[in-house]
Amino acid sequence: MTERLRNDLDTFADEHGYTGRSEVIREACQSLLEEYRQSDDEDRWVLATVTAIFGYDEPEIERRMMDIRHEFEASIRSNSHTCLEDNAGCVETFVIEAAHSDVLQFIGTVRGVDESIAVEYTVTAVDVMNAEISRL
Repeated sequence: MTERLRNDLDTFADEHGYTGRSEVIREACQSLLEEYRQSDDEDRWVLATVTAIFGYDEPEIERRMMDIRHEFEASIRSNSHTCLEDNAGCVETFVIEAAHSDVLQFIGTVRGVDESIAVEYTVTAVDVMNAEISRL
């Protein structure tokens, strides 16, 4: 664990009333494991948007993003890379359409690129999305 991550965990623990970083880590692990437990979407085809935010001029991270694009190209419907103003960072956005388990694998792969990456995502079952669109 890097010193920066330890410091961030300690700061987070202090600001949010945790007894220490181990309590933060335990809760984060429980939340992560809960995400991957059985869900209503487990046997469904889903649409996901996945956004990864990372530092500007990080060639290793950018190379891994390119590798991920190739590895999951059959499921990627859209992908964009944006550099933030004044080189404040980069944003990589993916739209994925695949089986729920494949989407979870994609999200896990992006998260695993580097601990400095912030990853946000949404997952919607395609049949639910189609029903919502038809109501419009």
